[in-house]
Amino acid sequence: MNLKKIVLVLLHSKLGKLLPVLLIAGLTATASATVFVMYYGNATAAVQTPDLTLVAGSDASGSCTKYPCATVSVASTNDFATIGLSLFPSATNTLQPSTYYTNLLQVHNGGLVSHSINSLTISNIAQSGTDLGSITVYLCATSLDVSVSANAATCASFTFTSTSGGSLSAGSTVTIPYTLTSSSNAFVEVVGHAATTAVASDTITFQITFSWV
Repeated sequence: MNLKKIVLVLLHSKLGKLLPVLLIAGLTATASATVFVMYYGNATAAVQTPDLTLVAGSDASGSCTKYPCATVSVASTNDFATIGLSLFPSATNTLQPSTYYTNLLQVHNGGLVSHSINSLTISNIAQSGTDLGSITVYLCATSLDVSVSANAATCASFTFTSTSGGSLSAGSTVTIPYTLTSSSNAFVEVVGHAATTAVASDTITFQITFSWV
């Protein structure tokens, strides 16, 4: 029996009548195997007030009418502060007199949980003349008189005498990362002296950057 006759016999048999149905079912199964559903969800990004905020310290003024003086202006978002410090030239050719600002800026944790200050860096140091003698930035657990070496040793600190920046290294009490518990403060303190070549009205600028989680 040739192929044509076999096909005709199948088409007129019960199996032959089922073949189109089986063929359609097979095609449907094949097509269904390539169908999939992608699930997704709606997302909303909400702007919140951060738990950690900057607050001007008691050694800071809004403006200066006498010197020594430091000014701190905190932005309305509480994440940025503009700081002004006064240093002084001296006729002495040895180490110039230092000026201490021991409660200049506070980092306040207003949240309900602890947060970690992972780093504090000094960068973008610049001067309009040759005024920079030495400036040290401290991060302290309490407001201290850092002119006392024992107190200063408890704080994390970084000292720069040139335009090269860096990160605060750990003290005996304040290590980096530093855990700031709920409703507590960390204190930024600055000590600086001008170079022997300092001239009044010249400026030294630098940035203090916090990284926290």
